[in-house]
Amino acid sequence: MEKLEKFDFNDKTILVVEDTETSIRFFDAALKKTNANTLFAEDGDEAIKLFDQNKVDLVLLDLNLFTTSGFDVLKHIRSKDSTTPVIVQTAYILSGEEQLSREMGANEFMSKPIKLNSLLESLNKFLR
Repeated sequence: MEKLEKFDFNDKTILVVEDTETSIRFFDAALKKTNANTLFAEDGDEAIKLFDQNKVDLVLLDLNLFTTSGFDVLKHIRSKDSTTPVIVQTAYILSGEEQLSREMGANEFMSKPIKLNSLLESLNKFLR
């Protein structure tokens, strides 16, 4: 892996929308390495609230949430902001989800388990 200095996003805020404890721990540990300000939402309603109340530079969005779906969160984000990068990530890839996510305005689609290097490279692509 390249030096972590390349992945220094100390002036960026990343909203992580994730309801699985294992994934939350992964993203927390991975994003600490980037010095980014991270906001965590464990459901869609909280994600919408945090997005509306903060200047968010990038969203990591799980599709399968217990309350408001990730698709509804994406729809809300795009109704308010067409430029903030949204990386959709999911463990349960159903037919058509990637295409629908992109049609709704997602910038990238990642399937779990997510590799650290892939995550950092994606963040770098959108935050540099």
